[in-house]
Amino acid sequence: TIDTAARRISGGELVPLLSPGKGKKKKEIDIEGIAVSPKDNRYYVTGSHGTGKKKGDFQPSRCGVFELTVDPATGEVRPDQIRQASLLPWLEKNAELKAFIRQPLQQNGFNIEGLTFSGGKLYFGVRGPNVAGTGFVIEADPDSLFSGGMPDCRLHKLPLGEGRGIREIAAVENGFLILTGNASAEASEKFPVSLSRSGDGRFEVLHWQPGKTETVSRVGTLPSFPGKAEALLVLEDQKNYVDVLVLFDGAQDGGPRSLRLHRPQTN
Repeated sequence: TIDTAARRISGGELVPLLSPGKGKKKKEIDIEGIAVSPKDNRYYVTGSHGTGKKKGDFQPSRCGVFELTVDPATGEVRPDQIRQASLLPWLEKNAELKAFIRQPLQQNGFNIEGLTFSGGKLYFGVRGPNVAGTGFVIEADPDSLFSGGMPDCRLHKLPLGEGRGIREIAAVENGFLILTGNASAEASEKFPVSLSRSGDGRFEVLHWQPGKTETVSRVGTLPSFPGKAEALLVLEDQKNYVDVLVLFDGAQDGGPRSLRLHRPQTN
């Protein structure tokens, strides 16, 4: 529940999506995006579909997409109607992305960061890879995704700039807001060499309106805050502005910051 007047967001009970693993190897979803379809009373959750950033291990449990149906009378998730799917079968057959699957982020590996819902479709923001300045958004039809067969997906190619990747995507009235940062991750003991072009401290907001040509317009650069910008929530979407809440990985309690983004004025 979002109470903008009280500046408060309240969560409900935790909803288990996976059965706990046995022994030391516990299953991890690596949740990187949550979307909602109010009309359908459904939430969607996606895992990264990528490798572990530090160890580079590939866990199948990270390749999940979940559909959660909410009882409109109680507002509670119905456990008997949780469905699970994966983009992995489609990724393994996609000519432009399959080479980057199971590769570490430090080496331009595939990784989802961001999910939103608009016009009956799911949109997955892809952090990596970045190919010659191009980033990617995967558009998927939910019905086909959870049908058990090959999902119906479309790959959008966006000119994000060299080394830039999507860290969050949010639907607005006339398109999408895209939060970008480094596509690659910083070097680790396991991967001492990284393709990252700079420190992960510059985060930009772009506007994307899908059309005949895949172009983006720059909204602005986020002010310098502690932590890494990881989540962007639309609080209010008006004709002249959009209010958003940005959360930061590594900051205390997510370091929430409210920002107002002004829409360009047209005659």
